[in-house]
Amino acid sequence: MREETMQRVAQRATNQLPLIGMLLLAFTTGCAGGGNSGGNTAVPPAGTQNTKSYIYAGTQSADGYDNFPYGLRFGYGGAWTSSQDDTSSYFTYQNDGHDGYQGASAILTGPNSEVILPYDDPVTGSYAGSGFFTLTPVVAGAPPGSGGYAVELPGEGQLLRPDTETPIGGESGEDALNPSSPMVGPVISASSAVCPSLKGNVTFQFIALGSQFAQDLIEHVVYGSVQISGSGTNFTFSNLNMYGFAEDSLSPDPWPAGACGTTQAGYVISSNATEQIYAEGNFAESGPSTGVYPLTTAISPSGLFVMDQGQGSPYFANDLPGATSMLGLVGVQQPASALDTGNVVGAKYLGFEYDALDVGLAHNASNPVSFSQGSGTTMTGGGYANDDVTQTPATNISIDLGQQDSSNNGLYKNVTVIVPDTYQGCINEPFGGTDANGNPTCTFSGVAVAGNVAGKFVLFVSVNDLSQVISHYSPYATLQFFLYQQ
Repeated sequence: MREETMQRVAQRATNQLPLIGMLLLAFTTGCAGGGNSGGNTAVPPAGTQNTKSYIYAGTQSADGYDNFPYGLRFGYGGAWTSSQDDTSSYFTYQNDGHDGYQGASAILTGPNSEVILPYDDPVTGSYAGSGFFTLTPVVAGAPPGSGGYAVELPGEGQLLRPDTETPIGGESGEDALNPSSPMVGPVISASSAVCPSLKGNVTFQFIALGSQFAQDLIEHVVYGSVQISGSGTNFTFSNLNMYGFAEDSLSPDPWPAGACGTTQAGYVISSNATEQIYAEGNFAESGPSTGVYPLTTAISPSGLFVMDQGQGSPYFANDLPGATSMLGLVGVQQPASALDTGNVVGAKYLGFEYDALDVGLAHNASNPVSFSQGSGTTMTGGGYANDDVTQTPATNISIDLGQQDSSNNGLYKNVTVIVPDTYQGCINEPFGGTDANGNPTCTFSGVAVAGNVAGKFVLFVSVNDLSQVISHYSPYATLQFFLYQQ
């Protein structure tokens, strides 16, 4: 029965109608071309034919919120679709992983509290600002920014922190006025306006989104690489490598070949993978089982890479990802030559800092951040007071990329990040310290992948948040940064 359900969900993900893609078809026509990837579908590359309307396919960490004894899980996560019209300042987004799931719109988590689940209809509205866009849904009385924040590389990629509490269809009420929450994981997306047309066997380097389950003691993939080839509708994956924080190979099973076609998320490469997962339990001791889950891959014209591995579906409730399965992957095409690290850290970036486990523990941990004016191998930046991106950002976070890997352009395997010790989990620990003002800090190590997308640097960082071990939570917890150059 379980295997049959997984097969059905995987097939549904492959066959869904192009809901938001149809919106774009209404005002985009022509043929695709140019860049590393493109295609000859009916939808032109984003930004051509005198239009500034773009469609993106994204991935998001599955919700691992443990509210014992009620055990609510998977309130959101997995595959997303979004579109952004930079001419009319119109946006729409939808959690595809929950589309068609007719569960309750809210689940009681205690005598006097409830958690609002995401709606399976699109959230639409308008946006304002520059750099960070503040999204305002079409809901009576909704304040600016209540639909979330977005950062865009037009026609290439989008970083989105959505609002999963916005009523749809003109409803009003207390929930309509809730602002976008920092307890929601960001969505990382790549353009899906066309099927990619890759020139040869192209290498992509990626990091994996962290697991939100506090008691997830399984080692998961942190970073890796894969080669993808194909054009038209047929694509193959080869030379897949996945590693943990200790650079230990996790020996992933090969990914099956995929087919590109129109889906609810636009033109994406779809296939079904069979991989080990951990079912109905929180601990590795429960033993793995085999499941079939959908892979959804989007590749932008200039080489931004996003893969959703079926995480977050309500049909997989209570399942933990295996070492290499059911975690979103985000990355970029490997540069043809070594990057100038000084140029990388010297650029200005906007994006999100994200601690998956802190979000799972109901902490504010999905924060907009800004970085600029770095030197050497280190860049400095920080978040915004009161989650307000109109304020001046702090400068209390440093990211030291270290030396670029000599064998893999754009890969940094000796990254050091120093962040404020917000929850006092690093005090008196080897990875704890203080800043110049005596405030407690945490120092974590990990990896980063970087590349150039349409003339802009993209930087994805993942370091090991060891502060969680003190509370007997996962020793593989991640603190991550998703950054686009401005």
